[in-house]
Amino acid sequence: MSKHLFRIAPLVLLLFGVAAMLQARDLSLGELSAPGPGLWPFIVASLLSLTALVLLFIDDPADYEPWTRGTVGIALGLVSLGVFIVLFEQIGFLVPAVLMLLIWLRLFAREPWRWAVPLAVIGAVVFHLVFVEALGVPFPDDIVLGG
Repeated sequence: MSKHLFRIAPLVLLLFGVAAMLQARDLSLGELSAPGPGLWPFIVASLLSLTALVLLFIDDPADYEPWTRGTVGIALGLVSLGVFIVLFEQIGFLVPAVLMLLIWLRLFAREPWRWAVPLAVIGAVVFHLVFVEALGVPFPDDIVLGG
């Protein structure tokens, strides 16, 4: 049984890809000459599903590295991205961005507090200026900057 555990990742990716294809289809695919909002997500999800399907059958278990403490760091990074997304939708960009950058700078980059705090604040402000002010990307109302 344990010799086939390496097939879990492609199986999960295949399920994710199929679910994304169904969601993209619900957005309307349109046509190649007049693409709908779901066309490119559908294409990307199709490629993901196809790749996962291939890996499900021809993947070599010798290619995998063992689970280590670094693996936990990757999982924490993914969880922190999920928390960022939830907070971003609820309270806006600035506070979640500062927290995210602070966590990543302290835990993953091992920066000292004297560098992590100013870099997190400056980084969040710069991202806000680039995306909201310069590029006009609509962000949710922010509790710090107002609506």
